[in-house]
Amino acid sequence: MTLSRGPFLGLLPWTVLIFLWGCSLASAPAGKEPSIIVIRNHSGANLASASLREATRPPGQATHFGSVAPVPDGVAQSIVRPTNPPPFPREVAIEWRDLQGGAHRREVSLAALLKNATGVRGEALVFEIGPAENVRVILEYHTP
Repeated sequence: MTLSRGPFLGLLPWTVLIFLWGCSLASAPAGKEPSIIVIRNHSGANLASASLREATRPPGQATHFGSVAPVPDGVAQSIVRPTNPPPFPREVAIEWRDLQGGAHRREVSLAALLKNATGVRGEALVFEIGPAENVRVILEYHTP
């Protein structure tokens, strides 16, 4: 059996090239996530602890992204993510306890913010706890 060089055989290299290019695009977002998480307290009060986890699952089943304790007012605490961390979900819950033992929780969306992430060294995902229990999430650059 001989293969004749027909019009479709000439398309084979292009098909393989397009397939490989598509595979590389599909895996690119996972490498763009920031390697540092920062929890910054601008609430006006000292916090006993703060933690970050998946918002859509119950606490016992949710992926946990880190905790810091204590978090004095005006202080930022950093968490360096492991080498192959679980990817961030679309929404996370930031939970904190005040010094009186009161529990607080806010769910925040990361979807739009992570589209702008580059994954460069020192890029940090910053969760800023402000007055009236407001939480702002931004991208910043830090030296590790």
